[in-house]
Amino acid sequence: MTTHISARVAWHDDGWNGCICKNPAANTFCVGAQSYPGQHIAENRSLEWENKVRGRSCKELDRIPPCCYSHNAFGLDEAPAEAAPPEWFRDGSQTRRWVLPPATVCVWPYEVMYGDDVKTGGRFDYEQRLTNAREFFDAIQPDKSLIFYYANYSNPFSEDETKRYALIGLSRVKALGEELFYEGCSDAVKEKYGGGFVWQRAITSHYPEQGLRLPYHVYRDRPEVLEKIALFPENPRLCKYATRPFDDDDALGLVEGFLQVVRELQEIGDATEDWSVRARWLKELVSELWRHRGLLPGMPAVLELLSLHDAIPLFKQKALAGKEVETRDALFALVEGKADKVSGLNLDANEIKSVRRQWKLRTKEEQRLLREVFPLFALRNDQLFKILDERRAQNSITATLGAIADNPYILSEQYQGNDPDDFIPWGTIDRGMIPSPELGGKALAAIDDGRRFRSLLVEALRHEESHVFAPADAIIATVNRRLSVLPEWKRFAFNNRFLIADEELIREAVEIREEDKRTYLYLREAFEDERLLEEKLRFLVGGPDIVLQTPVTEGVWKGFLHDPQSVLARKAAKEYNAAIEKQIEACQRVFVRPIGVLAGEAGTGKTTVIRALIKAIKRGHGVGSSVIALAPTGKAADRIREVVEKDEALQGQVEVATIHSFLAKRGWLNDNMSFKRSGGRVEEGYATYILDESSMLELGMTATFFRAVRWPTVQRLILVGDPNQLPPIGRGRLFADIIEFVKEQAQESIATLEQNLRQLVGRLTGGATGIIDLAQCYLHDRDEGPKNEDITTAAEQMLQRVQLGGDVAPDLRVIYWRDQADLSRVLLEQMASDMEEDVRSRGEQPEKALKDIWRQAHENNSKPSYFQVLSPYRGEFFGVEEINRVCQEHIRGQRPAGTNALGGVMLFDKVIQIRNRPKSWPIWAWNHNDRCMEAIEIFNGQLGFVWPHLFDKKWKMPFFRLERFRVIFDRREGYSTSYGRGLGKDANGRWITEEGVEENLELAYAISIHKAQGSEFERVYVVVPKSKQALLSTELFYTAITRARRHCTLLVEQDVTSLLGMRRLEASRLRRINSSLFSFRPVPEALLTVGGWYEDGRIHQTLADVVVRSKSEVIIANMLYERDIPFSYEQPLFAKDGSFYLPDFTITWRGTDYYWEHVGMLHREDYRSHWEKKRAWYERFFKSRLIITQESVDLSKQADEIIKKHFM
Repeated sequence: MTTHISARVAWHDDGWNGCICKNPAANTFCVGAQSYPGQHIAENRSLEWENKVRGRSCKELDRIPPCCYSHNAFGLDEAPAEAAPPEWFRDGSQTRRWVLPPATVCVWPYEVMYGDDVKTGGRFDYEQRLTNAREFFDAIQPDKSLIFYYANYSNPFSEDETKRYALIGLSRVKALGEELFYEGCSDAVKEKYGGGFVWQRAITSHYPEQGLRLPYHVYRDRPEVLEKIALFPENPRLCKYATRPFDDDDALGLVEGFLQVVRELQEIGDATEDWSVRARWLKELVSELWRHRGLLPGMPAVLELLSLHDAIPLFKQKALAGKEVETRDALFALVEGKADKVSGLNLDANEIKSVRRQWKLRTKEEQRLLREVFPLFALRNDQLFKILDERRAQNSITATLGAIADNPYILSEQYQGNDPDDFIPWGTIDRGMIPSPELGGKALAAIDDGRRFRSLLVEALRHEESHVFAPADAIIATVNRRLSVLPEWKRFAFNNRFLIADEELIREAVEIREEDKRTYLYLREAFEDERLLEEKLRFLVGGPDIVLQTPVTEGVWKGFLHDPQSVLARKAAKEYNAAIEKQIEACQRVFVRPIGVLAGEAGTGKTTVIRALIKAIKRGHGVGSSVIALAPTGKAADRIREVVEKDEALQGQVEVATIHSFLAKRGWLNDNMSFKRSGGRVEEGYATYILDESSMLELGMTATFFRAVRWPTVQRLILVGDPNQLPPIGRGRLFADIIEFVKEQAQESIATLEQNLRQLVGRLTGGATGIIDLAQCYLHDRDEGPKNEDITTAAEQMLQRVQLGGDVAPDLRVIYWRDQADLSRVLLEQMASDMEEDVRSRGEQPEKALKDIWRQAHENNSKPSYFQVLSPYRGEFFGVEEINRVCQEHIRGQRPAGTNALGGVMLFDKVIQIRNRPKSWPIWAWNHNDRCMEAIEIFNGQLGFVWPHLFDKKWKMPFFRLERFRVIFDRREGYSTSYGRGLGKDANGRWITEEGVEENLELAYAISIHKAQGSEFERVYVVVPKSKQALLSTELFYTAITRARRHCTLLVEQDVTSLLGMRRLEASRLRRINSSLFSFRPVPEALLTVGGWYEDGRIHQTLADVVVRSKSEVIIANMLYERDIPFSYEQPLFAKDGSFYLPDFTITWRGTDYYWEHVGMLHREDYRSHWEKKRAWYERFFKSRLIITQESVDLSKQADEIIKKHFM
């Protein structure tokens, strides 16, 4: 049993070759918040120096780069390294320098530095820390142990919504470096800090003779290849705490992953290495690891569970001698009373008696698992405990112990520990079920076993995180790819016939559905969740109108909705009254229905209508009528609470909560935060439910909510949201599906707010309608009948204005940038200019320094919602992390260092809370009004500013060391929330435990667009890259620009093409989700592989109904397909002068491009004028290549004649 380790490295753009990156500025990941070690590189990197020595070997440089611990992982030469003593030594200790041999990294076992055993009297015992570190390194065996290199979340493959460790390579350990100590330490430091040891130690590998490195650096600019070769650990727990030890079984799983990537590299013809040699080495490793793993890797954990701790060393010794099976049998004979002793094990009579008594107390199923099943699998002791616990459902296990014994694959299907990364990988179970034949054990499953097949299907379906179902052939292909890299004796190729052969078994976990002669698969729970929602929603839709106790007349509604103090009431009474009439109509429509859907784009007054509906409920049913408003996120719930509490008539009348807290309070959440499918309390105490931000509703959470309410006792459910925003992070597209269903089945239950009041206000106050005008180019609306040319024309005109750049409107600016330096420059300059303008507008004189202007503009750092940079990405130079670094350095006027920052955060930084701290896990804050400590809720996504802690009166002193600070969050202005250590005592007089900054906070000068969903800001700066488009979508751009209340600046890379691309219907993320709520909607395969056809503008035939905007154009598209005439749809056409239009269809025929414009209904004179201008443009630049059809009842005949004339 060999110990292997993981080793965290900082990202390197040239393959960790012992050299400075060739383009240091482009490597923004090494200074990320999740780099290694911690903030060290971010605090000490000199980009100016690196640019001067770019690409050079670190051995020949005049200084040592801060990435020295990992840049030589695959280097072929020596390299120097250094570690400066901690600031708190303060005794003249000197920097320790040492030389790294080729292929060497430095690691440190941080996990064992913070265990309970190293704390004595509230202080760390450094001698014990050093002992723990020595034990860690002593377990590593040169020439036997393997080292697996990985990058933490600061890598090109991680985003806020998909944080992933990236495996870099692996090798055999060759040697361990010496234990290091700082030089010149005083006796006091040596005594207090374990001799002054350095928290790094070198590990040298046998690379390149034994090992491999994945060539990420070669394909840095080819995302389609990176996607194929990127490798993520099946078990993320192995990549925690910078380095972690693990056993042969876990190593096997990782090696199998590398084999799969090597096969991909061979298939694409990569020539950076001889991959056949590497594949052969990996296969030899697999055989070696199997021998070391043995047949019973789970036996030590079983012995620990049985309290036979002294038997563990004996078992390991016998296992190394090849006698593990005999030793297991002997030990269980002792436990079961069939033998009195085991050779080599000395237990006294009382110990044996106790063990046997505990064994007899276990059920037959438990005994069977412990004796026959668990020893086969490399499971941890705590996992075994949770599986055997009667409350195993808290960890998502619904199967009986007998069922698990009959089919251990169930553990990989169901088990979920209390942490997100505590699950049981499929490979862990499969290796126990089908062990290596060389070991002489008996396989418990055939390679084509139905249980094995089902668990693989479950694993593959779980990775389809947004889809409710997936095509069976695609899922089975994924399964077969998974199996293809296993040893030959474990390989098998499944096909669709196995779904029939093992149908009954498979349907226990996977639903099989046949549609249009094709088979689709669902996770059982996802299928059941959709059917449950259909049942409950149909019940609500089918209900009679609600009878009111007191009438709510049109005049009453007007009193609720009309604001006589608004600028609209004063300056545009006619238009405002017309808009209010529409809102009244919407309210009256949904108010009396058991289910109401209120949909509206940004600026249509949804919040005002919600408030009016609540008032009407109180009037129509009495003040005592119970109303609860729920939201998917804490931030959204806070906003509803604020709206309600501002209205005196509603204060204390409406309960507001997150959906999660509503479910937790009623027992519908497990300890691991997964949803229960039964067993919670069913609520029947509320008459009205309002679900805000319904576009964010995902399937599992929503289905659990519907289980948690007794719907016959409910009067009404109202769903409110903007269907154009980003779909949920999770499975399904519920709000869109519900809207479609209600439109078809109960038109009276849906109200769409169409009049944009924000746009109307903008027109009255200087024409500031640019944000809304641009947002309307990205709506999901599609003509169901004749083409409405007004919509197309308005979009074309708006995008032509955007193409020109500059101030498109008083509230919208577009700036084009070329490269990294240009983006940083224009962003900082524009921010400074805008803040100066806003300060002057308040009658103040702007300060000269950027940090002082920042403070002025944010009204002494009291308005986090004043300003926000948004980016689609986390990494890259245009992503959140790098923009935050640039903004922090320039706005704060300094970089974070050891004494002035915690977790990279300095005083007066803008920050965002990154994890929920609900009532069940609150955080301590100083209540300024009551002058006491109070445990409060803070939610993921809340923004605030950092201030000195109230204890730190000397924070301005030159030698002050930051150890704690407080944050004042938006909507929590009366509270100072504490982070760091030494936070004082809570309200009960107990010492408050340390609140880690990195676990709770991140910089928030820039945040991701996903994080911004549900928030609004006065000024927004949206970064739109062209060089990376994987995450760009219609909904993402719409969500981004509609976060701005007053002004939006678009920072667009190079030209307008990215904005045009996101407007294409196939760029919609919502349209690329398989869902079947009420209607079966499989996404065409061509749309799922958008990269394959998007680049040349061609549209696959199966997409005609998806990617064109009107039914009329579908007719034309289908006629072109039927005649095999290739075309593009809305492909931008640029003239020689740079101007452009968006032809409906571009057809290439006999080497010439023709442009087919289908002219729809033109209702407005200005749009008719635009069409004439457009036709003249075609005549000037593309003479004789314009084809025109017009909206009419004989469109098919028109189109047929044109096709015959021009293209036959």
